[in-house]
Amino acid sequence: MAQAEIPASTAIVDPFEPSGAKAELSGLALLLRPRWLAVRNRSRRLTRAGRIQASLLGVLALGFWAAIFFLFARALRYFLAVPDLGPVLTYKLLGMVFMTFFSILLFSNIVASLSTFFLARDLDRLAAAPIPPGRFFYGRFGETMLDSSWMVILFAVPAFLAYGVVHHTGPLFYVAVVVTLPPFLVIPAAIGVSVTAILVNVFPARRTKDILLLLSVVAVAVLYLFFRMLQPERLVNPEGFKDFMEFLTAMQTPASPLLPSTWAAETLFPLLGLREGSPGFYFLLLLSTAAVAAMASERVMRSLFLPGWTKAQEGRQARLTQQPMWERLMRAATIQFSDQTRLIAIKDLKTFFRDTSQWSQLILLLALVVVYVYNFSVLPLQGSPLVTFYFKNVIAFLNLALAGFVVSAVSVRFIFPSISLEGKAFWVLRTAPLSLRRMWWAKFWVGLLPLLVLGEVLVLATNTYLRVMPFMMWLSALTLFGMTFGIVSLGLAVGATYPNFDADNAARVAAGVGGLVYMIVCMTFIGTVVILEAWPVYVLFSSWLRGVPVSPAAWSGVIASFTAAVGVSGAVFACSTLYGLRKLETIE
Repeated sequence: MAQAEIPASTAIVDPFEPSGAKAELSGLALLLRPRWLAVRNRSRRLTRAGRIQASLLGVLALGFWAAIFFLFARALRYFLAVPDLGPVLTYKLLGMVFMTFFSILLFSNIVASLSTFFLARDLDRLAAAPIPPGRFFYGRFGETMLDSSWMVILFAVPAFLAYGVVHHTGPLFYVAVVVTLPPFLVIPAAIGVSVTAILVNVFPARRTKDILLLLSVVAVAVLYLFFRMLQPERLVNPEGFKDFMEFLTAMQTPASPLLPSTWAAETLFPLLGLREGSPGFYFLLLLSTAAVAAMASERVMRSLFLPGWTKAQEGRQARLTQQPMWERLMRAATIQFSDQTRLIAIKDLKTFFRDTSQWSQLILLLALVVVYVYNFSVLPLQGSPLVTFYFKNVIAFLNLALAGFVVSAVSVRFIFPSISLEGKAFWVLRTAPLSLRRMWWAKFWVGLLPLLVLGEVLVLATNTYLRVMPFMMWLSALTLFGMTFGIVSLGLAVGATYPNFDADNAARVAAGVGGLVYMIVCMTFIGTVVILEAWPVYVLFSSWLRGVPVSPAAWSGVIASFTAAVGVSGAVFACSTLYGLRKLETIE
């Protein structure tokens, strides 16, 4: 008997089954419309206090952009003052900016596409809806790009504006920036979506231990290769070349002609007027690669979406945290806390290690720390005229600010979302006979201790390789120790101010407005402390180099500056703790 055909009207719709699509643009707008409506409705529901808060956020963001613009403009003006070598340094900085953006976008798109394509809550409705294949893919693709790229764009705007202002470019440069960024963003998004589709079909999406472990290894390898391709140590070791012209030729050579970051840099750099080039060729290369990458990614997702999404429905298993030895280890690590605080801390630790999207990133973090320290170990400390006592200690002082930024970047990923990750269980804690103050301090100590270890390892290891004077070693360690208390308390305070109990993963919480606010406040705090310590460090270094004792008036200023730095760290810790506890009590 012939098999009955399923009527087209009742057939199961595969969202990646090829079919003709009309009005794709209107269809894409319809799929993306919920995101726009959510933002619009949220802005309409703002209270007076919310509007004031949004205005302050805007002012803070403008100040942060101004700081980025000032730093880039200052560096570019300095490069212009260096004969012959200035354009080379400008080109290298532009290439480094694009390469950094590309490496960040690559990993963030892998993580974001895991949520948008396989773990989003609305996928069960979208997968059953009669949506054309291209419309479904590019709608999800657009959300992935939006989630992973918006913060990079915000950081890029003042940087490229500084390039245009310093070099007095015409409107063509700004137009080129606007048309170059979209294809540059598409390429890592397409690669990330394809990699995620393959990995989800190898490992179930909700059992993400193996997935994110592999992602971490891949990300570390990519970041390391990108960074080493820049070969930054050559900038301080020109003696390795036969003559200055060979040095200039090597510096002008692109890090890798096969990387999209190089194509983007080659598109924009000739428009600065420093040398001739072929911006049209490189732009077409970037544009065509983006188109091919997007189409290839769509083809991969057509084939792998349904089996990968089916595997994504499997539940999680908590094998590690159910082991008796693990239980004893956590109880021993929290023995110094009171009973209630101890139980909350153990619960947070279990939740952290059961969510492999959280703990597996520790592997990536450890590898990045190793690369960070390694690059200080390969600095040419012998034989270079640039390497002096003053140079090493100044680098160590700047490294203090960089280590603080690293700690704050880790905190925005792990500390800031900790309150939001309670989800609906937060209201269970509110109704329990338990003070929310205990929950606050449990999260504070659980987050503080690892970040203290991370920060101290960074500054002590790098300063050891730099062979700085003992004063600089102790100053860096003690300053970062005090700043870490403020960084963690700020993370919890801003997290209580911008809670997102509906978020399905920590990355989505950190990518929101609250994460941006937290990073801006943290960088302002770190910059203030470093600026307050800059003058006394300069006075003491000058006294040491000249062999002249510090005058009593100068000692008074030194002590006042250090006291102010300590006071800022203490005030940030105290104020953010009090503010955060008050916000925690008022969450409804």
